Amino acid sequence: MEKVSFIIAEKSFVIRTGLMKIINSFTETIIIKEVTEYKTIIKYVNKLNPDFLIINLKFIEDAYDDIRKMFSENIKTKFIIFTGTKRSKEHFAYFDEQISVDDDKTTILKKIQVLISGIIPYGNEDNNELSEREKEVVKQIALGKTNKEIAEELFISVHTVITHRKNITGKLGIKTVSGLTVYAILNNIIEINEAS
Repeated sequence: MEKVSFIIAEKSFVIRTGLMKIINSFTETIIIKEVTEYKTIIKYVNKLNPDFLIINLKFIEDAYDDIRKMFSENIKTKFIIFTGTKRSKEHFAYFDEQISVDDDKTTILKKIQVLISGIIPYGNEDNNELSEREKEVVKQIALGKTNKEIAEELFISVHTVITHRKNITGKLGIKTVSGLTVYAILNNIIEINEAS
């Protein structure tokens, strides 16, 4: 399966590293370039044609209304704006999504998952459908339970929990707890406020 590609345009090492960690928590994503200077953003987006560009508003503050005009007409790239606290309530119509420095991890994961699923939908094939028991296991994982706690909650052995987890990973291609949490939220297995 081809991976969903990202370029991150962000000067701050700390913010860039945090965004990379979140994106890398999805098995179906790849970061193909980190950009720290404005003058190279257009070059790399036009050259590499990523699925998504996450760009700090500071790079384009004076021209964000015309963001798409800055790039080749042939690119498939969707644009995600990264904003600071003071700008988090503004609406940026030319962007496909907005991430704020105030967003918590679960919110960012959900936003990224929704964008990714627009390219690679989760669980749409019949053979990827989770059983009711697997959904119960996903719920417990998303609630932050250990394998032993899940086994006790569902009255099954730890070995059975591990087997369910392997089957879930095989069906969904999601290996991380954060990825399964987002899956659980998007598929109404848990509510967003229940997530650990």
